[in-house]
Amino acid sequence: MTGFGQSQGKIGNTSISIEVKTVNHRFLDFSFKMPREFLAFEDAMKQKIRQYFNRGRIDVFINISGEEMKHKNIQVNWNTLDQYLQALNEIKEKRDVSGDIELEDILQLEDLFIEDEEVQIDETLQKQILTILEDVLQKVLTMRQDEGKALKQDVLNHVNEVKQLTDQLEQNMDAIQEEYKVKITERIKDHLNDSVQDEARIVQEVAILTDKANIAEEITRLFSHVEQVKETLELHQPIGRKLDFLTQELLRETNTIGSKSNDVQISKIVVALKSEIEKIKEQVQNIE
Repeated sequence: MTGFGQSQGKIGNTSISIEVKTVNHRFLDFSFKMPREFLAFEDAMKQKIRQYFNRGRIDVFINISGEEMKHKNIQVNWNTLDQYLQALNEIKEKRDVSGDIELEDILQLEDLFIEDEEVQIDETLQKQILTILEDVLQKVLTMRQDEGKALKQDVLNHVNEVKQLTDQLEQNMDAIQEEYKVKITERIKDHLNDSVQDEARIVQEVAILTDKANIAEEITRLFSHVEQVKETLELHQPIGRKLDFLTQELLRETNTIGSKSNDVQISKIVVALKSEIEKIKEQVQNIE
């Protein structure tokens, strides 16, 4: 499911803003865009996110403003300086160059100073970052829960429609089976020579073919899957994968019914069933 949350906090003279966006994904996937000084907290932030979400792509954006959270250390590269001085003294000795080496001359030399940035990382800073992140995650979760309620109702509407269509299949099943027997009997008689017609054989062939076209088991399983979908929607845990499986089973039973029957009325119901199940399948992809 999609979701968005934003929160801000202050650490000393530095303002920190955290945004989290979530979109649909089969698995739990992370993406962080933040200053390098927060890389040390990435694993801790992932653990915090896992407490809230099990599926989806989670994009985390962290921005800072105000005072930088870095401390610069300037050090003299003494080895380089010694080499410069030695070289200058050699120039004076070998080329008869006079004059003193002034500080301004030294400051013009390249790579004389080493600049080192230290990030002030401690447990207190990590705790403050995670506090801000948790506030954001609560907002995202609330938004996803609101969306989830709407998704649940939509899925229920389509599931109820599937049940009504399955009821129609069940109500028409006996009449369709009887009509099918009559058609099969007529076709077999047409293809058998009058002199070799065997009533027992005809009855046997009709029974075999009619049994192959029996859709009672598929109807029973459709009813069962419908009830399982409804029960699953009431669970307080990740249900996306289970719903995805049940949707595939609904579609499989419907396809089997379609392949077994050539009846026009059954075919119409099968088309309507497939349409409703596809709508459920689309919504299930949005459910964690």
